[in-house]
Amino acid sequence: MKAMVIYNPRSGKKQAPRIGAIAARMEKALNIQLDVRAIEGPGHGTELAKEAVANGYDRVISVGGDGTNNAIAQGLLGSQVPMGIVAMGSGNGYARSIGLPLEPEAALRHALTAPARAMDVCYLNDHLFLGTAGIGFDARVADRFDRSSTRGMFTYARIIVQEIFGAPPMPVEVLSAGRTLRENVLMLVFCNTREFGNGADISPGSRPDDGLAELRVVRKPPFVPLIKAFYDIYTHRADRNPYLTNIQATEATVRQGGTMAHLDGEPLEVGHEVRFRLEPAALMVVAPRSSAR
Repeated sequence: MKAMVIYNPRSGKKQAPRIGAIAARMEKALNIQLDVRAIEGPGHGTELAKEAVANGYDRVISVGGDGTNNAIAQGLLGSQVPMGIVAMGSGNGYARSIGLPLEPEAALRHALTAPARAMDVCYLNDHLFLGTAGIGFDARVADRFDRSSTRGMFTYARIIVQEIFGAPPMPVEVLSAGRTLRENVLMLVFCNTREFGNGADISPGSRPDDGLAELRVVRKPPFVPLIKAFYDIYTHRADRNPYLTNIQATEATVRQGGTMAHLDGEPLEVGHEVRFRLEPAALMVVAPRSSAR
């Protein structure tokens, strides 16, 4: 086997470069060829993945967070080259959602030796996402986190606390399968997988291999129910929360009061109208047979 290992040196707390030493040990243990490459800037991860496809690599391993997975997947779409994942990001929502090992050496071994299977991917205005995307509050948090000089769960939690109580409701209109929903929301989350990351389970029923996505329409609760909502999300009970409405869909058009979104945690300006679509079984991913918890 010949695999390209692509790592993002900025991911998480800048621990991803450790993958070089881990890969050297794995190369000897498994008697395979590993080509370790660093992402040098925006778009470079996609270019490296395309290079791996063109040069006949058997697998491409993404080392970083959800944004790194996204960039590498863009270079693999349309091919049958599987993506393995070594989760070394701040939240690791995609890896957690599909049940991957989180310890780097175990994750790399799994990425190189386990079978791959076809996973759904999604788009907002033709921009790819693998796990979750959102508009409203979570897009604001993603934008602040992206501009932060520090990474990790503590930074993410600090930004949430600073933003949540003053976050204004945002008007949205959701059109899907002949149904129209109009709400003032805290956020609207498009879910191909169940987690934001770090155990925040916004959509417990979402699976990236079932041909369906969940649109989670979240209204802003008052103070005490807001604390309860966070508890529900971190204890896999979000479906029981009365401030959340679920819409299953493969396509939708959403008009929002704002213009920002995030895709796999990466902020993006998308405008007031957002077109959502799901493409089933479009990406080969090295993952356990069941993505259930």
